[in-house]
Amino acid sequence: MIDRPNPSYQMKRFTRTRISSRMLLMAQIMTILAVHTATAQCPSGSTLNTGGTYTNGQTVCITTNFGTDITLNNGATMVVTSTGNYTGNITSRNGSTVIVQKGGTVSSNTIDLSGALNNAGTVSVSSLTVSNNSATITNSGSFTFTNSWNQNNTVVVTNTSCGSMVFSNAINIGSNAQFINSGNLTFSSSMNFNSGTIDNSGRLTVGGDINSSGRFYNRYKAVLNGGNNNMNSDSVINLGYFTVTNNMTSGIGFRNEGLYTVGANFTINNNVFVVNNSNAQLRVNGQLGNNGTVRGNGSVYVNTISNNGTLSGNNASQLLTINKTNASVSGTKTNVNFNTSQTGYDTATYVAAAATTSSCTVLAQQLSSLQAVYQTGQVQLNWLVYAAANVQSFVIEYSQDAVNFSKAGQLNIADNDVATQYQYTHYTNLTGTLYYRLRETDVNGAVFYSNIVVVKTGSSFVTHVFPNPFTNSLQVNLLLQNAGTIQVQLFDAGGRLLRKVVKQGLAGVNAVVLNDLQSLLPGVYLARITAGDQTIFQKLVK
Repeated sequence: MIDRPNPSYQMKRFTRTRISSRMLLMAQIMTILAVHTATAQCPSGSTLNTGGTYTNGQTVCITTNFGTDITLNNGATMVVTSTGNYTGNITSRNGSTVIVQKGGTVSSNTIDLSGALNNAGTVSVSSLTVSNNSATITNSGSFTFTNSWNQNNTVVVTNTSCGSMVFSNAINIGSNAQFINSGNLTFSSSMNFNSGTIDNSGRLTVGGDINSSGRFYNRYKAVLNGGNNNMNSDSVINLGYFTVTNNMTSGIGFRNEGLYTVGANFTINNNVFVVNNSNAQLRVNGQLGNNGTVRGNGSVYVNTISNNGTLSGNNASQLLTINKTNASVSGTKTNVNFNTSQTGYDTATYVAAAATTSSCTVLAQQLSSLQAVYQTGQVQLNWLVYAAANVQSFVIEYSQDAVNFSKAGQLNIADNDVATQYQYTHYTNLTGTLYYRLRETDVNGAVFYSNIVVVKTGSSFVTHVFPNPFTNSLQVNLLLQNAGTIQVQLFDAGGRLLRKVVKQGLAGVNAVVLNDLQSLLPGVYLARITAGDQTIFQKLVK
């Protein structure tokens, strides 16, 4: 589906305002802005070094050695500053955010995550769970996960060019997982990856066997050290250096535009391996067992070959080159150049022209975590830029698969002298799960990506709030697909909670009434309506 805004909407809306305490409070209530400072200072209004449960935009800040368990609900935030060392367990729910600043440390036995974890410091965790809905993990520091991981919920793991992530034991990842790596990402043991996506533009290493039926994009260096590796069902694209130390079996579509090396035997079953340009090479140090098709105008360098399928160049002028004689290769051969003197490349002698990677650029913390909330037909994104951040521009990007991002809009920065809150509204008719991030360019041309936020568009309930304008009462009608808890909150323009009603809703039409509103002053108000894991906001006038 093509993302086309309604023409009656303003296509791009940017709001830039100087920060006041009331504005920050309002942003917290809307679960939009997780505000923290660029230094070890805690956000204004934080609770310091205290365990327990935090909710509805509250913030707890850890500045010292502290180990009492913390639970975050409904957009709450936990900040571990550069002087903080947190050793307790963390439960994060419903869009809550955990922020570990540079120099901060988290050493937890358990992190139960249904929100965002953004790490610029050091995180070590034994048990990591995405218990419901979805979660994002963004790492630009050091992140170590010491136990096995079995994960089937939606999770987006982003390891930036400055990040180092180690998964010490076997992992089993379901179809809703995305791993996006620009730094150093290591899976020390075996890896089962079902129908998700790996997008690597850094250095990725798998120590044990890999069994993948998902998509694997390698834009720089990937090394698989397992004894037996299997890739089936989806696709692999290599633009850089892809090294398999031992055996590989593939029943998957494979496009190679760089150097793909197999240290032992490589078996291709019932699919196509494309050596996609004249600079690309498939090198097999053992036997190439081709039971499918090897095609393209690159080169194949093998020890031995058993061809039960097809070897083919693109056409008579774009030949596939093989380091064997015609007589030694059986099977179907079309537009093939047999050249026994061709060179077999390795990662030290080969230059991957199509490879892309980025070096670590250490930037001061200069913007808060990106936050997003869905309202009918639109996604509202908010973030905070600190004073003296030297930001030149932002490009707001969105994706339907967390891999291929498109531009939603761009904002140039005119003033770096004050801390500034930014808002962008993306009008969209896309439904399902969308992923958003910021691409920031500083005044020196360096590029930095924000955390990725996950937004579920569309709604599992239909709502109508009336009358608007209101006088003495408000009624909220909700049509629910499934039974569940309904919560209606009414806030004033300054962010103060005025009324709250919680009830158990049934499948079908439900009515929630807020009475005794005659004492409220004329002005603008905000209704926050939550059913299940989805929230809708409604602007109201009295």
